[in-house]
Amino acid sequence: MNPAIRDLQQSELFPGHSPEIATFQPGAPTQWLDGGTVVLDERGMAKEWDASLQAWWESMGNQVGDHFWTAISRLSAGLPEQVSILAASHGTFAEAVIHLSVAPNHSLRIERVRVPGGAVVRLSSVLPQTQDLVSSESQMAGGALSNSMVREIWKRMLHAENQLATLMRRSPGVVFSQRTDFTFRAANDHLEEVTGIPNPEWQRQGELFWRLVHDSDVEFLRQQIRASALTEQPVTSTYRICHAQTGRIAYILEQRQATLSPDGTLLGYEGVWVDVTRQTLAERRLFASAWKETLAVLTLGMAHDFGNMLAGIHALSESFLAQVQPDHPFYEGLGLIKKNALQTSQLVNRMVNLHQGQPGERGYHNLNELMTDLVELARKILPRRIKIVADARPEGLPLHVDTVELRQVVLNLVVNAADAMSKGGTLTLRTSLHTELPLLEHFKGVRPRLPVVCLSVNDTGCGIRKGHLEAIFDPFFTTKATHKGSGLGLYNASLFAEKHLGCISVSSTENVGSTFQLWLPQADFMEQERDQNASAATAQRRRSLLLAGRAPELLASASELLRLHGYYVATADTPEIASDLLRSPQYQFDAVVIHAESNDATFNSIAAEVLQRAKTGLKLVVRPAGCDQDALNPFLRSNCDLLLSADIPEADFLSRLHQLMVHSTPTA
Repeated sequence: MNPAIRDLQQSELFPGHSPEIATFQPGAPTQWLDGGTVVLDERGMAKEWDASLQAWWESMGNQVGDHFWTAISRLSAGLPEQVSILAASHGTFAEAVIHLSVAPNHSLRIERVRVPGGAVVRLSSVLPQTQDLVSSESQMAGGALSNSMVREIWKRMLHAENQLATLMRRSPGVVFSQRTDFTFRAANDHLEEVTGIPNPEWQRQGELFWRLVHDSDVEFLRQQIRASALTEQPVTSTYRICHAQTGRIAYILEQRQATLSPDGTLLGYEGVWVDVTRQTLAERRLFASAWKETLAVLTLGMAHDFGNMLAGIHALSESFLAQVQPDHPFYEGLGLIKKNALQTSQLVNRMVNLHQGQPGERGYHNLNELMTDLVELARKILPRRIKIVADARPEGLPLHVDTVELRQVVLNLVVNAADAMSKGGTLTLRTSLHTELPLLEHFKGVRPRLPVVCLSVNDTGCGIRKGHLEAIFDPFFTTKATHKGSGLGLYNASLFAEKHLGCISVSSTENVGSTFQLWLPQADFMEQERDQNASAATAQRRRSLLLAGRAPELLASASELLRLHGYYVATADTPEIASDLLRSPQYQFDAVVIHAESNDATFNSIAAEVLQRAKTGLKLVVRPAGCDQDALNPFLRSNCDLLLSADIPEADFLSRLHQLMVHSTPTA
C-alpha cells in the first residue's frame, strides 16, 4: 500500500479508524464495507485502490476505471447532490453519510482529504440503529449479521465499556448498582474508600449496609428507600455512615432510583454517593453561629434586666426583714425570699460572665475553686435525674490557664456526660495531683511536664464504642443525632489542652460509663517569665523553617505568608532536596513543615530524620495538601508535633506555629 495512504488512515483526520484494513469476505453480504481507501486524481479518477475497497467496488457493479464520484452518486438513495457537494468542496477535509440504494437501512460514510494532485477518500459502512439492526432473535439466529457487522458491534461495546470504566474511575463519588437485599451488584473503587470494606464483601453481605448507617438515620433512610420504590422517581437524601476501619463519620448525599420490571417487581436500585461532610457541617455551623450570636445579644440584655429585678427583690426583702422580729409570721418567708434572690442573682452573674469573658487572658488560678464554681452552675442547668458529685483535692492546685476557655471545655464535657445519661445517673468531677503521668491509651495533645494536675469528668452513662475511641477527638466526629451536635466540642477541648501544654484522655466501657481527664502542668509561677524570655528570644533570632511537599502553589503561598511574618523559609519539592537542606551546615532549621497529600509516604524519610533530631528542638509540622487529616499517611499523622487542618485560616496557622516555636528549645 502507498505509505501516504497508510499515514492518512492512521492520522487524526480519520478518527476511530484501525490501521489494520479488513479483507473482503466472499461469504458476507456484499454491501457491507469494513473500510477502504482510494487515491483520486484531480479529475476524480482512481489512481490506487486498496484490496478491500476494490473488491467491494466491483461487487456493487462498478468498474475500477469508472469516474469515482459519478459511480458513488448512482449508489446513493435519493440524495446524490450530497456526493456532488462533497466532491466540489474546497476544504481540506469533508465528509458525508449517504444511504445505499441497493440495501435498506444501510449507510455509507465518505471521508475526503485533499492532497497535492488530487484527494484521498475513505469509505466505510455505518452500522444501522439498534432497532433496525435486529428486529428479533430469529434474525440473529438466521445469520442476518455478517462477521464484519458482529465485529463492529463488538468494537462499539468495547468503546462503551471503556468510556463507562473511565467515568466510574474518575467519578468523585461512589457510583453503584444495588440489589434488593442491599448487596452491591457493582460499584466503583470509591466504595471501599468511603466505607472501609472491600467491594467483594459488599457483593455478598447485604447486612453491612445497615450496619454502617448511623443509628439515628436508619429509620429516615428506610422511608426514603421505600419512597423510591413506590414513586419510581429519583430520591435524594443525606445521611451519615461510619467508616468500618477508622470510625470516621461521613455525611453522604445519595441519589437513588429504583429499578422495576414491566410488571412492577422491584429489581434493585441504581444510585450515586457523594461525601458532603464538610459542606453539611459548614452550613450548620454558619446557621448555628448566626443564631447563637443573635441569641447571645438577646439573652445578655435580658440577663441584665433580670439581674436588676432580682436586686430590687433582694433589697426589699432585706429591708422588710430588718423591720420584723424573728417571731413574726413573715420572718421565715422573707428570709427565704432574700436567700433565693441572692442565689439567683449570683447565677445570673455567672451567665453574664460567660458571655463577657474574652479568651486569651491567662492567669494563676486554683483548680479547686474553678471546679466548685462550675459544679454550682452545672447543678442549675442539668436535669434533676442526674446526681452531681464534687471530689476536690484538699490542697490547692495552681494552674496558669485561660479560665474562660477552661470553663467552656469543662461545661462541654459536663453536657456530653448528661446526654450519655438519658435515664439518669451520677456525674463526678474530681481533681488530683500526680508526680508521674499514668499510661494513657487514648489521648490528644502533648505529655505535660511534671507534676501534673488532673480534672476528671466521669459519668455512669451508655459509654462509647471501642471503635470510636480513636476518632473521638477528631473534628466533626459525633455520635449524636444530626441536629444535636457539630462534632467540634471534644476537638476544641484537645486544642485547649495542647495550647496549655497538656493533653486530654478518655477511657470508656459500653453500658458502664466514660471518664474524660484533662491533664495540665501544675503552675510553678515561672510561666510568665518563661513566656517573656521565649518571646524575647524569638524577637532576637528569626526562626527558620523548611517547607516540603509536592504542591508547588501551596508551598509558594505558605512560604510567602511566613516570610512576611518574620520567618526564614526554604522550600523543597522532593525528599532528596529536603534531606540535602536538612544536612547542610548553612541552615539551622527550627521546624520542618510537610504539606502531605492523601496517604503519601514520600516524605516519611524526612519525618524520620526530624524525629532523630527531636532532642535538638527540631519540630515536625504536618499540614494536609488538598485532603482530610484522616487521609494522611499514618506515620506522619502519629509522629508530628503539630497536625494542622487543610483549610486552617492564615491567622490560626501563624498562631499555632508561633505557640510551637515559643515552647520549643531553639537549635544551637
